[in-house]
Amino acid sequence: MSSFFFPYIAFLYGAAYSIQQILEGIELASSNFLERNEKGLIVGSYWSPAEAVTPILGLLLLYSIILFFAVLAAGFVIARWRGFALAFALLAVPGLLNVAGLWPQINYLPDSFYIGGGSLGSPLGFVPLLILSLLTGWCITVIVYDSLNLTDRFRGYYDHLWYATALLAGVFFVADSVGTRHASNLAEENRISRAASSYLLNQVRSYNQFCKTQDLAEMSSCIWASDVQQTLNEYAAYGVDTFHQFGPAESAEIYSGIRRSVPEKEIIQIRKEIERYNRTVCPVEDLGDGVRQHARPSGVCQRTPSAFCRAFPDDPEGLVDKYIIARSVALASECIIPTLVASKAKQQDLNEAIERKQKERYQRWWLFIALAAVVGGKVANSTTKVAKLDQRDSADRRRLIRPLLRGLSRAIKRLVVLGKVIAQRLKRWRSHRKL
Repeated sequence: MSSFFFPYIAFLYGAAYSIQQILEGIELASSNFLERNEKGLIVGSYWSPAEAVTPILGLLLLYSIILFFAVLAAGFVIARWRGFALAFALLAVPGLLNVAGLWPQINYLPDSFYIGGGSLGSPLGFVPLLILSLLTGWCITVIVYDSLNLTDRFRGYYDHLWYATALLAGVFFVADSVGTRHASNLAEENRISRAASSYLLNQVRSYNQFCKTQDLAEMSSCIWASDVQQTLNEYAAYGVDTFHQFGPAESAEIYSGIRRSVPEKEIIQIRKEIERYNRTVCPVEDLGDGVRQHARPSGVCQRTPSAFCRAFPDDPEGLVDKYIIARSVALASECIIPTLVASKAKQQDLNEAIERKQKERYQRWWLFIALAAVVGGKVANSTTKVAKLDQRDSADRRRLIRPLLRGLSRAIKRLVVLGKVIAQRLKRWRSHRKL
């Protein structure tokens, strides 16, 4: 018996996982549970998505039972007991094939579960929700079409809704494309920040070696060059999920290196020494009349790639050459450091935009479910047309309503008769008490 029901349980279990993951995305549910003692104090916690989806699975089971009878009722509307039997047989096919060992083992569960982050789940896990919604739309439309004695005019009105949903799908496409563009921009910005960090790290290492060779290890900039390498190495390794959190919020964080903080006066001194180093190793020759000749590019002196030098040097203005990107330098910290600071802010904005778009996707998942129901209604219109419901005699329409009304009428009549009998007996009992 369990083999027969296994395909249906697996089907609904995948749907429950998708719903749970979506609810976590919009912060309406959690798969983390707290353990409390007798006093109500928290003593532990654990993560269990299987436990979290259990209530959802129960609701889906209840809904599936209702939907099962609705499908049978719609089959009865289409072709009476022959349609009823056909609908029952089609619904039983997965279970029968599984008993015979012919039903494929489909895994509706997602490959990964995002704790507290949310996801739309796996495509196979979302399919059960769409199928349930499609069957719901089909059943309701078939039953309503017959019960309200609708005609082909209803199909024309329904087409208006159908075309409107096509426009809605276009809106979804545009919204998703915007989110994709944000993700692409974030990946590119992160690539630039990591490459810029590596570029500056190589220059700092060369400067650190220069300090050792010239016996200048006690200079502020040389101490900085030794300390900052670990920081730049970490920046070069930070991906899209970490750089916006741990990247530099201000230039002082990079000038501090591994130290907790560095006074502003020392930062100015470091920058002056680096500017002096650049002019020594990569001299700028003044040819007069405002014309200057920069050092030729070499293994040490190079013009900084424009992608790594998108910000002007920090204040105070005039401390260093504002247009350092235009000349060859040995250490381009004056423009790369502000660029890294600006890059963190940009990546933070892009991450927030992506999170908003992702949350919008979670919040509009029910629209996809509703769209599937509309598709089911469109299929139902074709079904009623093929079954020629419009050509039936009035006595052959309303196949569900008529028996229900007759049954309800009989029940009311019996209740009335029962009420009269009870009233008569009460009347006799009261008269007997008076005697």
